[in-house]
Amino acid sequence: MTIHQWLIPLAPEFVLLFGACLALLVGVGRRTTAASPVALLTVVAALVLSVYVKPVYDREVLPGLWLTMLTDYTRWITLCVGLLIILVNWRQPAREEHGEYMSMILFSLLGILLTASANDWVVLFLALELVSVPTYVLVALSRTDARASEAAVKYFFLGALSAALLAYGVSFLYGASGTTAIHTIVRGAARTTFDSTARGQVSATIGMLLVFAGLFFKVAAVPFHAYAADVYEGAASPVTGLLGFVPKLGGFLALVKVLTVFDWAPGPSVIWLLWIIAAATMTAGNVLGLVQRNVKRALAYSSIAHTGYMLVALLVGPVLGQGPLRDGAAALLFYIAMYGVMNLGAFAALAAFHTRDRELETFEDLGGFARRAPATAFAFAVCVFSLMGLPPTAGFIAKLYVFSSAFSLPSAHPMHDAMIWLVIIAVVNTALGAAYYLRIIAAAFVGHEAEVVQPSGGAALRIGLALCTLPMLVFFVLPSGLNRQAQRATSVLQRLIRAPQVRVTTSDDPTSTRLSNSAPRHDSNANP
Repeated sequence: MTIHQWLIPLAPEFVLLFGACLALLVGVGRRTTAASPVALLTVVAALVLSVYVKPVYDREVLPGLWLTMLTDYTRWITLCVGLLIILVNWRQPAREEHGEYMSMILFSLLGILLTASANDWVVLFLALELVSVPTYVLVALSRTDARASEAAVKYFFLGALSAALLAYGVSFLYGASGTTAIHTIVRGAARTTFDSTARGQVSATIGMLLVFAGLFFKVAAVPFHAYAADVYEGAASPVTGLLGFVPKLGGFLALVKVLTVFDWAPGPSVIWLLWIIAAATMTAGNVLGLVQRNVKRALAYSSIAHTGYMLVALLVGPVLGQGPLRDGAAALLFYIAMYGVMNLGAFAALAAFHTRDRELETFEDLGGFARRAPATAFAFAVCVFSLMGLPPTAGFIAKLYVFSSAFSLPSAHPMHDAMIWLVIIAVVNTALGAAYYLRIIAAAFVGHEAEVVQPSGGAALRIGLALCTLPMLVFFVLPSGLNRQAQRATSVLQRLIRAPQVRVTTSDDPTSTRLSNSAPRHDSNANP
C-alpha cells in the first residue's frame, strides 16, 4: 500500500494529530493564548478536508482502521461541534496552560474520529482512551477551584475502572472468536466465526457484558452514572459542555460497533437487560434532577436522562431502507448530534457571566439574568427548551425520531409490547424532566437578582453560544439534510460485510430475539 492510499483518506485525522502537537508546542514555556487560534484553524482544516477528500469506503486503509459512511458522518458532527467547543473554551484556561488545554481538546476529538473507524478491538480500546484521558486533564485544568481537582481525581479513577472492565471484556471476545478484528477484509480467504460450542458462547456473552459495563461509564448510564453530577459541578462550565458530548459520542459509537458484531441479536436476556438499564437511566436522571439546587448538577442529571432516551434508539437498531422515524440507529445519530450542541449551548450561557467570586451555578445565581443580558438569556432558554424537547426546537424533532422508531416495530416482533411500554416510560420522564427545566428558565427570567453578575468569556464564547442556538431553530424546520446523512451512516450497520463475516451468537436457538426489525441484509458497496 502506497503512502497516498492511507495518508489521503485519513487526512482529517492526521491534521488533528499535527494540530494537537503544534498547540502543545506553542504553549510550552510561553505565556501566550496563541494555542486557541491554532486549535481553531486545525479543526477548520480538518473539516475542509472532510468535505473534499472522498475516500473509497468499506475498506481497510491501515491495520485496524476501516472507513465507512459512519466515519464520514462522525467526522462531520465531531468537527462541527468541535469548532463550537473551541470557541466556548477560548479564554477558559490560564495563560500558562493554554497549549496543554487546547491540545487536550484536539486529542479528544481525534479519539472520536478513530473510534468511528476502528476495525479492531485493540484499536477501539485505544481510541476510546484517547477520547477519555484528555478529558481527565481538562477537568483538572479548567479552573483552580479545589472542586475541580476533586472532580478530576474521581473521574480519573472511575475512568480507569471502566477501562479495565472494557479491556477485560475485549479479552473474552478475543478468546471466543480467535481474532481481534471487528470486521474482516472482504477479500480474505478465511471465514472468522465465534466458537459455536457452549464454552465459546459463554465467553462471548461475558465479554459482551463486560464491554457494555465499560461503555456505560462513558455514556453515564445506570448503574455507572454516579460520578456525573460531581464531575459536572466541579469542572468549569465550558469543559462540562464538552463532557456532555465527546465521551458520550465515543461510547455510543462503540456500543453500535459491539452490537453490529453480534448482528444486533445478542440474545433475549441481554436485550431485556438493556431495556431495564434504559428505563432506569432516564428515570434516575429525571428524578434526581428534580431535587437539585445547583443548575450544573441538574443539567448533569439531565445528561443521564438523555442517555436513557438514546438507549431506546439503540434497542431498536438499524432498519434497512427506512428513515429515522423507523431506523433506531439513524435516530440515535441525529439525536446525539443535536444533544451535543444544545447541551454545550446551555453551559456556554452559564459561562458567559459570573458573580463576584464564581461562575453561575445555583438557581439563585440566575436571578435577574434575563434583565441584565436578554440576548444571552434567550439563547440559554432556546437550548434548555431543546433539552426539554419542546417545539419549535431541534430537541423535539430528535425525541420524535427516537420514540417513533420504537413504535415502528411490527406487532409480531417479540419486543413490540416492551418497546411501547419503554416509550411510555420515556414520555412520562420527558414530562417529569420538564419540571426542572422550567424551574431553570423561571429562575433566569422571573427570579430576583441576588448578586450582581458580570460578563465573562469574551467575544469567542458569545459567538459559540450564538452558533449553538441557531441549529436548535434551523433543524426544527429543516432536519432532512442531517437525516439523510444519518441514514447513509447506518448503511454499514444494516448489513454484514459479505465475506468473511464476524458473527456472534449467544444462543443455540436461531430464532432468538433480535433488536431490529431489519429487512434481509445485503452488501451494495462491498468490494468484488
